[in-house]
Amino acid sequence: MESSEILEKVRASSTLPQGWVVLPLSRRDVIISMLGWATGILLGFGLFAAMAISTIPHNYHYGIIPALITTIFLVFFLFVGCGSLWSIFLDARRMIQADKHVIVITPDTFVKREGNNIINVPLMHVRHVTARGAPPPDRSANSAENRLNPSMAENVLSLFAGRGMTSSGMRWRLKRMRTPTTLAFVDSRTESEVLVVDDKSHGDPFMIAALLKQYVASAQSIA
Repeated sequence: MESSEILEKVRASSTLPQGWVVLPLSRRDVIISMLGWATGILLGFGLFAAMAISTIPHNYHYGIIPALITTIFLVFFLFVGCGSLWSIFLDARRMIQADKHVIVITPDTFVKREGNNIINVPLMHVRHVTARGAPPPDRSANSAENRLNPSMAENVLSLFAGRGMTSSGMRWRLKRMRTPTTLAFVDSRTESEVLVVDDKSHGDPFMIAALLKQYVASAQSIA
């Protein structure tokens, strides 16, 4: 089935064929992303303006080293502001065209529409489905038990330095750090990488990866 037929069936029909998975754009996640970029705009341009007022032209009268350090910081803050502004523009455009952003997985085909760009890859040609980034937190019984029952050494250290300085506390902080998450696979017809998602606007990338691997394994085992 052609990608246009699949997308039209998804758009027009409330009842999809058995086995089809449709992942529309999550407006809630996009709005949260836009709020984050708005914070980046305020911080980037705000810090740039504050530093520019306090350092220009004074720091450029004291030699190459102060001037170079000042320039590096100014460029960094300006980059954060401009990058956040561009990202919020892209998210706003996605919100306006939400109906043109969807991922469809059928028992035979992977289809992704992003604006006017449509990707169609038969599952027979999907290889190396890979999710990169920070996986969901481990909520297993063993992990919970370890958090609730730290070692004696950690208890002693936490009394003097705080729980955040213990090994379990440091691991928790590292896991909580914002890590870009992407999901991609290789199209064996061209040996090129196909980006599935680079955020959570269509759902958890690790969940999508597990689902896609299951469909790929099923399609390739039948063949």
